[in-house]
Amino acid sequence: MEKYLVTIKFRYSDAIEFRYSDAPDRFDSTTRNKEITIGVFDAIDEAYTKGNEALTKLEGRFNLNPHYNKKERFSKNGGAFGSNKHLITNLRYLKTPFQFFAKITTLKFDSVESSIDDVLDSVKRYRDFKSADVE
Repeated sequence: MEKYLVTIKFRYSDAIEFRYSDAPDRFDSTTRNKEITIGVFDAIDEAYTKGNEALTKLEGRFNLNPHYNKKERFSKNGGAFGSNKHLITNLRYLKTPFQFFAKITTLKFDSVESSIDDVLDSVKRYRDFKSADVE
């Protein structure tokens, strides 16, 4: 069984305050990450729809890059060579004061027993391959 997880990770700089007596009399900065989950969906089309709705909200607050001027969208065939597009960043797309990474991750659910069996079968195939290579 597969499900689809839609998330957006924000990466931004933030000022931190030293609260100790031996700290310098200034603020320093650090990079912070904040990741939010848009949802977990049974169908990939629903994940595309909800992910694209979240991107529309970002576009409502920030301008498109005038040199790129194209809206990015999650899609089945919008990626390289007609592949699916499951990762969108602001690098060319939006002019934001932070970085963001919107992505769709495929979650695969399987039993522990069958997963162990698959791994052991792979290990056996690899050992057989290596022993045949030596001979």
